Amino acid sequence: MSGTEEMDLSWIFLNSFVVGFSGAMMPGPLLAVGISETPKHGWRTGPVITVGHAIAEVGVVIVLMLGVVAVAQNSAVTKVISIVGGVALLLMGIMMIWDTLKSRVKYDTARVTEKGNQRLLAGKGITATLSNPYWWVWWGTVGLALLVQSQQAGLKGPVVFYFGHIMSDLVWYSAVSLILWQGRKMLIGSGLKVLLCLCALFLIYLGAKFLIGGITA
Repeated sequence: MSGTEEMDLSWIFLNSFVVGFSGAMMPGPLLAVGISETPKHGWRTGPVITVGHAIAEVGVVIVLMLGVVAVAQNSAVTKVISIVGGVALLLMGIMMIWDTLKSRVKYDTARVTEKGNQRLLAGKGITATLSNPYWWVWWGTVGLALLVQSQQAGLKGPVVFYFGHIMSDLVWYSAVSLILWQGRKMLIGSGLKVLLCLCALFLIYLGAKFLIGGITA
């Protein structure tokens, strides 16, 4: 493996990880499942629901990759995908900063209650993932654009992209479950706001990069 290829794969992983991490941190069905199930199933809730989430996502990555391979040689199509994905990333970043500054990003731990034990299925992670309309929109725009970019590194690119994306989910949901299981309140303060804003700025940077690349390619 050449130094250039290693750098490309590292960049793909970093992009995927940061974009995925910023998305995972925003409240949604999967986070709700993690919060509600942790008191019943312990710290392992986060990793287990991430497995279900990963199963759902590997399916959509494979389906999208079949299309990406088919259109990868069509410069007009890849330009459109880059432009649409870039605009989506810009909007995501701007909305994330706006919601964070307006304190609209809230993690409702008050609804967490102790209930009878029941078997935690990874299927809950799949259900929560597929029931999120935003997830479908994300993969049809941002996810598709990232896949097209990663394909430039060959077959290894999409594989590295997938694992970088899933790793961000695993880190975040595991941390949430561990914090809740230890009986501590989630730290919702200036530190989290700064982290969210940094993620949002990275989205804006990446979106601008995709947008300019799509226009000038």
